[in-house]
Amino acid sequence: MIPFNKGKKKIEWEKAKIYTKICPTCKKEIKTERKTQIYCNRFCYFKSEKLSKLAKESKLIKNNLNNQYHKGYKHSLDTKERIRDNPFRHTFIKGKTNPGVNKSKETILKIKEKRLYQKILKKDTKPELIIQNLLTELNIPFIKHQPITDIVHKYQCDIIINKKIIIECDGDYYHNYPSGREIDKIRTKELQNKGYIILRLWEHEIKSNLEFCKDKILEVIK
Repeated sequence: MIPFNKGKKKIEWEKAKIYTKICPTCKKEIKTERKTQIYCNRFCYFKSEKLSKLAKESKLIKNNLNNQYHKGYKHSLDTKERIRDNPFRHTFIKGKTNPGVNKSKETILKIKEKRLYQKILKKDTKPELIIQNLLTELNIPFIKHQPITDIVHKYQCDIIINKKIIIECDGDYYHNYPSGREIDKIRTKELQNKGYIILRLWEHEIKSNLEFCKDKILEVIK
């Protein structure tokens, strides 16, 4: 059997009833199968007088207590100050001291101690992953993000080997290349005083010259 609609457009089907209408917004002639369709598309419907009339007569807009704000109403300076200093607007009132200063030193130390054993980043950074893969290829066992607690400025190291060799993969931007951060220099001295061997590799070195990093790591391990 040959299908009744073979080689024909949908408008030409005998079974499909087509309605010809004129869109009240753009005044274009439209052909549709839906008897209830008035507008040619949703954009014409949004621009229609019918929708704007419904919006004007809507109870939600007419009885809106904040209707003045929709008419270009501006707050006074006193109102702006009250909004700015509202305690629910900020975690603490603007201009006042941070609530953290009210915590005792013991509480702050406890918070810092717990923070040591948390892994904040969901994924390791690209330089860390490159060095981890390199160590795996060289069959060198390592531990990542190990808390170092036997120095004054405790922290999580990037990679530790044999409990005494630490590799830090320093990002160029975050660790302030080429001078480095002050806290990094302090920790390096503290680690060296405790007998650690610390190797700091910059991000651009890891990405552009991996062989140089490999030689450095092997030299430290030997």
